[in-house]
Amino acid sequence: MINLEKTYKNLCTVNLDNLVHNYRHTVEISGKKVICVIKADAYGHGAVRCAKELEKAGCDMFAVSSCDEALQLKEGGIVTSDILILGRILPFELESAIEHGFILAAGSEGFIQSIIELKCKAKARLHIKLNTGMNRTGFDTIHGGEYPELTRVLTLIKANKELIDVEGVFSHFARAEDSADFTNIQFDNFNRAVAFMEKNGITPKIKHICNSAGTVGYRNMNLDAVRLGIYLYGCESSDSSYLPVMSLQSTVLEIHRLHKGDGVSYGLDFVCDKDMTIAVIGIGYADGLHRCLSNGKGYFLYKSVKCPIVGRICMDMTMIDISAVENPSVFDRVTVFGDGESGFISCQEQAENAGTISYELLCSVSKRVSRVYTGN
Repeated sequence: MINLEKTYKNLCTVNLDNLVHNYRHTVEISGKKVICVIKADAYGHGAVRCAKELEKAGCDMFAVSSCDEALQLKEGGIVTSDILILGRILPFELESAIEHGFILAAGSEGFIQSIIELKCKAKARLHIKLNTGMNRTGFDTIHGGEYPELTRVLTLIKANKELIDVEGVFSHFARAEDSADFTNIQFDNFNRAVAFMEKNGITPKIKHICNSAGTVGYRNMNLDAVRLGIYLYGCESSDSSYLPVMSLQSTVLEIHRLHKGDGVSYGLDFVCDKDMTIAVIGIGYADGLHRCLSNGKGYFLYKSVKCPIVGRICMDMTMIDISAVENPSVFDRVTVFGDGESGFISCQEQAENAGTISYELLCSVSKRVSRVYTGN
């Protein structure tokens, strides 16, 4: 029997068992409704496939960034779970989004006016977005307690109840991973604004402010629901119960013996300071490997040996120093990040080597890299 995993030059493995485990662990520790964030194609893991597994595990609400992403889920078979669109809906998308029953994030008076003017037959389902200090989107709650724009919007909503259903209210922590003081300020801003909404006749059923870091670090702030993003994929968390979901491996294409003074790759930036053995690996920046990992900034694992990247990363290939590897062979597997045949390197560590965050590495794995799903 052919081992399909051996037929790919580059292999991105998505462990669905670990994905479901991370969801269930969050349900257990929070005791709240868990909204699974699967925007950006589930952070590169495959939104439809991940949503189907999470729906089977009990998740009944997903968060995406755009109307296109929401439609992709619907067309992929996610028809019973709610879909919350966190990003701004453009005017030409609004009617379709409402008629499909998507939950829309509403954070401006102009957006509410657009819904009223559209006069759809279906009610617009909304989660009101509050700006509690991140200053990205949402109604201002940080400059005094008057809330002029929010006040006008609440009046509009009450006057157009046949067109609008406010189901929820939410905000987003900016520094839940590193600042308790600022997180507490945001939470206070949120609670004051929600109390103001309720006093003025709008009582959302679902209140949520915690992202992944907030869910684990601030259990008292979990409210009615939490939004599980990067921890769903097993990255960035100090809680070791979260398991990595994605692994990225590549293949040794050629092996060369170089001499002291030989240069490697474009520009010959790297020059051997001694005789050494290098391997040409079949992955490059077109596959999502960050070029800034060139010249020793990053490494791959080959037979559990850390093999530094030498020279510039190319579009389709990368060279690594394998002088310390015993019995190297063409077509062996190397681990770029995650749990591979050659050992484990966390996505977070490789991201730090690149001077970025694991989110970016996960989302960067290109479509030409084959995804193979394991478990479930």
